[in-house]
Amino acid sequence: MFDYEEMIVKQKMASIKKLLWVFIIGVVCFSILPNLFSGYWLLEVFSNFKLQYAVISIVLLICSLLVFQKKSLALIILSMSLLWNAYYILPYYLTNTTKVDIKKELKLSSVNLWSGNNETDLVKKYILEEDPDVLILMELTPGWEAQLNTMIIAYEYKELVARTDNFGIAVLSKFPMKSSVEYFAESTKPSIVADLKIENEKLTLVASHPVPPLGQAAFESRNQQLLSIIKNRDRFSKHLVIAGDFNTSSFSNHFRKLTSGDLKDSRIGFGLLPTWPEDSPILQTTLDHMLVSDSLKVIERSTESSIGSDHLPISTKIGIP
Repeated sequence: MFDYEEMIVKQKMASIKKLLWVFIIGVVCFSILPNLFSGYWLLEVFSNFKLQYAVISIVLLICSLLVFQKKSLALIILSMSLLWNAYYILPYYLTNTTKVDIKKELKLSSVNLWSGNNETDLVKKYILEEDPDVLILMELTPGWEAQLNTMIIAYEYKELVARTDNFGIAVLSKFPMKSSVEYFAESTKPSIVADLKIENEKLTLVASHPVPPLGQAAFESRNQQLLSIIKNRDRFSKHLVIAGDFNTSSFSNHFRKLTSGDLKDSRIGFGLLPTWPEDSPILQTTLDHMLVSDSLKVIERSTESSIGSDHLPISTKIGIP
């Protein structure tokens, strides 16, 4: 009887060890492969969850210490996974202490309204309390335009493209602004390019919302649209902000191409600040972005509370030296 019970315990432990190895191999593959082979849309989707993989790697490290007698291989593999994910995460928590004299401050907010959002009061409350100098709206439908009409009128300078799909867009400004609607990389989804006059300084804002990468064609369309904006860098002023729902996280190779020149992620030093999906904190990642040129100083960067959308709104205060 004792031998039988001992055999059952050994079999259960063997099964636990096998399952643990499946999780170990899985988290390493999901951590590393999407960045090594980023040309395929489905694989690239898994690059968006580095924070989750880092947490899972820590949990598996603890489990390995408790379960395995020979721990070395598991610990090496999991340490590799943890370091790989940390490489992408930690820069967002390293503060830049360089002091810069600021001549003018500018507050920008980017809001993905979500065409299916019925919480109009929450959206209005957010805009009134935030009171940004520049307001960027994503997924602006004719219905949303009508609901926000009073607030839209309050901004003297504006460019709006309301659409019945999820790709309406608007830029509203308190500063003098010359703007145009553009379609980068022959995309059918509009972007807005706005030149703002802020006292004696000129700042270009590009607001864009490419399609989500659901399928290889959409994946390539998203990448081309974002890269086309960067390739047009010489058209824009020294002070540049690119904002919107990019439908990719900061961990993707394709996003990192956007910051290979003189643009930086405004969240650096302020934390990851994930925005989507709003109702699933465990799965949240960073889809909503503001890239700023090196000529600008990011003073504040935050993710705000829910407005009923599937995305959280973001706010950034930048300084012009």
